[in-house]
Amino acid sequence: MVTDQYIHHRNERNRHGRTFLNAQLARGPQPLSLIREEAAKHGISLSVLLTAKRSLKVDSRLVNGRAVWSLPRVRLSRPTC
Repeated sequence: MVTDQYIHHRNERNRHGRTFLNAQLARGPQPLSLIREEAAKHGISLSVLLTAKRSLKVDSRLVNGRAVWSLPRVRLSRPTC
């Protein structure tokens, strides 16, 4: 049985992960290796980082054989006439 305390703790970790990842990627695309290194310094696990990636809909691409993450591009909709 999952306790309310566990759920609260998990939600806090995931919120921290999203905040961290959003701040890292707000500066532009970042190599995954750097993101993981910085996340570890902040006590953020890989599983929390991957949950944040899914939640923020982060784009992942290979650039010169290295994974690079970036925030999704904002698409502006045009008004229809």
